[in-house]
Amino acid sequence: MRLFASLAVLTFLCFAAPAAAQAPTLSVKDVFALVHEQPTSFERIWEQRFEAAAKDARGETLDELRAARARGYIDFAYFHWRETGQAVSETWRPRRRAEAYVDVNDAKALDRPEHRAFLEAWLRAEARTRLASEAPLQTGDNRWLRARFAVVEARVREPLVRRRLLHSALAAHIDDNGARGIPELIERYAAITGASTADTGPLRTAVAEILAQSEGHRIEIYKTVDGVGLEAHVFAPDAAEGPRPALVWLHGGSWNSGSWAHCPTVCRAARERNYVVIQIEYRTEDRFASGPLAMIKDARDAVAWVRARAGELGVNPARVVVAGFSSGGAVAALLATTSAPGDVRGAVLMSPCVAPLGDGWFQRMTEGRVSESEVTPAANLDAADPAMFAVHGEADEMCPFSDTTAFVKAARDAGADVELLTLPGATHFFAFRSPDARARAAEAIGRFLERRR
Repeated sequence: MRLFASLAVLTFLCFAAPAAAQAPTLSVKDVFALVHEQPTSFERIWEQRFEAAAKDARGETLDELRAARARGYIDFAYFHWRETGQAVSETWRPRRRAEAYVDVNDAKALDRPEHRAFLEAWLRAEARTRLASEAPLQTGDNRWLRARFAVVEARVREPLVRRRLLHSALAAHIDDNGARGIPELIERYAAITGASTADTGPLRTAVAEILAQSEGHRIEIYKTVDGVGLEAHVFAPDAAEGPRPALVWLHGGSWNSGSWAHCPTVCRAARERNYVVIQIEYRTEDRFASGPLAMIKDARDAVAWVRARAGELGVNPARVVVAGFSSGGAVAALLATTSAPGDVRGAVLMSPCVAPLGDGWFQRMTEGRVSESEVTPAANLDAADPAMFAVHGEADEMCPFSDTTAFVKAARDAGADVELLTLPGATHFFAFRSPDARARAAEAIGRFLERRR
């Protein structure tokens, strides 16, 4: 979920931009520790820390401290909103005053860690403002990426800085979200920055490799949103006779990112047992700036589409299993506990985030729009729920193992059939990084799917 993903990002930033070695009192971790302060008290504390750190600083060291100070104001505004629900104005004077000391067009500063960290925070914040204020960015695909393009085009004049910012944004988006709609943005990037073929070549290669994943199987559009067709990637068993059980896969990505093709272990286990595997594409924050409720709705619509098109897909509508990883696991658990009886045959939950309202971002993006029970799987448990199988590492750093054990206990107390495979020492991404844990999970998931056929 977003809270734990953000903490992971927080840890990454602390190492990726090692401000601690230069200005230990101006790190991202320090900002998060002050998240519950009011803006006026944060400003007082933050300026005192900056003054102490900058007392004897000169030249590039002082410039780095100024970048860290400005980044701190940007990060505080976001974290404060996420954790308290209180918005900080985009025109907050302390933030804008601190930003004025940092030149976003300084190409010589691009290799300095704190300056890079500031640029990333600044670009994200300015893109958020663009998304909220410019109608053309509020429709279509790849909205956050297009918003970053708009900011760079409007605010950055130095060619090298333009290239670095947009190249980084494109590469990260491709890695995290896939490649739909990206070829034209690479062309736009080349036109804006004058990037060479050597610069754009790796991006084009990465896009071509990802798009190749869509070849050799059936692709259907299960719904269209804002002119963008959401795809269902259908993998049917060879020479299948009669209707087959189906597995609908819901990828993870902290509600923020992810691609239909990201399916560790589960999809292969299902295909080996002659399931029709349907890996769906749904709205994520990075691509659609849509919030988590859109993702949940798309998942519901995808399952309804599979059931309605069962004959054409070669699927037994009474044998539809839902499965997901991380935030996708949360959605799978929600579908299992809230769908009409018989709509879902079973659910596989891999590293699931089953307590979404424990995530500050999720809470902010849903409050006032739905009741707690509508987005909390545990609030809907009863004996009529389909069988569920959860796989969770005890050392999960993003979605707490304790949340899943509490969910399993509550489900059993309610009379539901729920199993839990505990993986000692395994982290959130065990299916990608730990062959032994992945093998154990694959074997157990396979047995569960065999029983749900």
